[in-house]
Amino acid sequence: MVDFDLVMGAFWICGGVVILVPATLIARGRADLHVHYDERVDPAYVSRRAGTTALAMGLLPIAYGCFQIVYGYNTYAFGGLLLSLFVLSSLTKRFAQGWGASESTSID
Repeated sequence: MVDFDLVMGAFWICGGVVILVPATLIARGRADLHVHYDERVDPAYVSRRAGTTALAMGLLPIAYGCFQIVYGYNTYAFGGLLLSLFVLSSLTKRFAQGWGASESTSID
């Protein structure tokens, strides 16, 4: 039989690679690929911020998959992965909508 940790580790690695494909495109300047992209926001800002957080969202499952293959299942590591993915998902959504972007305001 195949070890459960090996199968699940491979699953998380494949999932991380699937996340990395659009994350790489977004980080390289294709901000319009983000689902929550607001066209009023500077695409360079979205690519920089949302792309970076999306790359982290792709690298975390790969790291967890390698961890699970080597050390086996750990409840705290799995919970940390899920919490991190939730927080990064919220951040990338907010960055794509322009959260934190400095807007030039002039007083006339």
